[in-house]
Amino acid sequence: MKTLALISSIVLLTSVSRIAFASNPELESHSPSQAAADALREAAGADMAFLAAGMVKPLASVSDLSQLLVYPTDTLSVVKLSGAQIRLALERSVSLVPLPSSAFLQISGLEVAFSKSAPVDKRITDVSVGNSKLDGSKVYTVAMPTTLARGGLGYFKVWNKDAITRTLDGTLESILKGKTNRNTSDRWTASN
Repeated sequence: MKTLALISSIVLLTSVSRIAFASNPELESHSPSQAAADALREAAGADMAFLAAGMVKPLASVSDLSQLLVYPTDTLSVVKLSGAQIRLALERSVSLVPLPSSAFLQISGLEVAFSKSAPVDKRITDVSVGNSKLDGSKVYTVAMPTTLARGGLGYFKVWNKDAITRTLDGTLESILKGKTNRNTSDRWTASN
């Protein structure tokens, strides 16, 4: 019985340390996934990009960003969203924190601050797009995997496939192939 308790304690401590110290794309900024989001935004010429955690492998580093993809044959779409819709998407992204979520967004083109203790749907405290604040009435272009652009992972509550303005030729894998990981600063900042 003592052996089982000891093993359980080790597993618990390992899990806690992984969550506390490792970059988890389902819970926080993840440098390789943010680098992939940067590459998708650049390929699409969009204002920003979203890449859901459930679409990437939780690898600490990769030599080729295409290795991150769970669904390499998905395509890249550009969606037009209002600033208000983007804020709703960001709220959805952090709605389960402190629990991990496959809907957590790795982002490019914006920086977000949120409160972990605030009520769900009221956690986002600040959103910057470049040197400006997110404008709720302005329309932005957002690059994202087509599965997400169609409302996947529950984002159909924020937008639907009619928001897609174009889909690029080729797969996500072909867009990210040969692109290397680079360290990115955290784009999500959490407070209690």
